[in-house]
Amino acid sequence: MKITQTRVKQYNSTYKTVIAIDGVPVCITRSNKRASDIISYLSGYEVEINDGKLKKQLDKIRDKK
Repeated sequence: MKITQTRVKQYNSTYKTVIAIDGVPVCITRSNKRASDIISYLSGYEVEINDGKLKKQLDKIRDKK
């Protein structure tokens, strides 16, 4: 499972961070701290994710590996 993090400029806005697993985009975040938390969670570390909907999706991905 290869996790990549790419910063993307939105039109007339700030940069967003796109997290992809094996080349498939999984989620978009505003800050690098949040992106770091998501990557750590996918890697198997215990990190608190407050968004329940996102956590369910990340659990599905984490269980596949």
